[in-house]
Amino acid sequence: MKIEGRWKYCKPALGKNNKIRPDWVHVNGSVQHHPEGWYYTHHREGSKHIWKKIGPDPASAEREADYTSAHLHAVAVGVPVKPEAFPVMISHTLAGYLEEYRLSKRDASYRLMKQTLEEFLNFTNKNYIERITRLDLLRYKSWLIERGRTERTAGNKMLRCNQYLRAVMRLEPGKELVTEKDARYVEAEPEVFSQAELDKFFAVCSPFQRAIFSTFLMAGLRKQELENLAPGDVDYTAGTITVRARPGWRPKTWEERVVEIPSDLLEVLKTLPQDGAYLFRTRTGRKYSHAWDDCQNIAKRAGVQGAYPHKFRATYATKLLQSGVDLKTVQKLLGHKNLESTMRYLANAQSIAVRAKMDAVWNNHS
Repeated sequence: MKIEGRWKYCKPALGKNNKIRPDWVHVNGSVQHHPEGWYYTHHREGSKHIWKKIGPDPASAEREADYTSAHLHAVAVGVPVKPEAFPVMISHTLAGYLEEYRLSKRDASYRLMKQTLEEFLNFTNKNYIERITRLDLLRYKSWLIERGRTERTAGNKMLRCNQYLRAVMRLEPGKELVTEKDARYVEAEPEVFSQAELDKFFAVCSPFQRAIFSTFLMAGLRKQELENLAPGDVDYTAGTITVRARPGWRPKTWEERVVEIPSDLLEVLKTLPQDGAYLFRTRTGRKYSHAWDDCQNIAKRAGVQGAYPHKFRATYATKLLQSGVDLKTVQKLLGHKNLESTMRYLANAQSIAVRAKMDAVWNNHS
């Protein structure tokens, strides 16, 4: 519990039924309400104090305390006890794992892990960690694909579940239930817009929409990077956009970067209000977060198929490589941690260049 600005262990208060009264604890002789706290179990092994984080659920804490008490009693009276005699309930580990994940990862990564684990556990409908098998993970992946997810997405979600199981089961490397080999997929080439599609798309944009999607196209930003831009992140003298962390949000690779942008985009961005917390915001001043829906609606009006915000980023990368910008520079502009991620766009750029040469060779052939 947080008492006078410091975290302290406090004894939970009991109700009339002798069960834990949720969120109520004994503090300095009185019973107080502290919903911010988490439950732990405590016992001693010799002179060593053993604290085990359970989570926010009092029922899970009581069950764990019962298990621990039974185990210690059995040991005390000389009954041989094998570790597997006390299976681990998923509810005992999930909250603690997710809390640690939230504190150490980006918010978007945490939300994705939380959604994936909850989805997987509902799919398996199992209560104990030890009962989850390799077959459960492979079936989950297959189920996702049947529901329309790509092989890549399904494989990544399966590996997230495996990451959780490996951590809570304390599996040694190489002994996890599934491996990256089980999540293999055929890497599709990134989709890009043709110039004709871009012309049709921007022809039906409002001025505000033109500013948004021009920034996607000419700065190669990710969706959340654009949404979290502040007016001060644009340097109109240097001609750059700085992607930097904000309270509650961090860039995908945890690294800030400076992106050089063309003068045409600078002129577009100058038309936006330069006060407030966000460069792109709604009429009420809140952060703009409708790029996906707006992209779909604009594309429908323009008659452009397969449009989505990240496709502008792929088009940006392809155009840079096609124009002769070197791979390391494109990697830096995109904010990729490794060069392999950037090289995905190279084949597309080379293909466009080869097609242009083929046109030059054969279009006038008689």
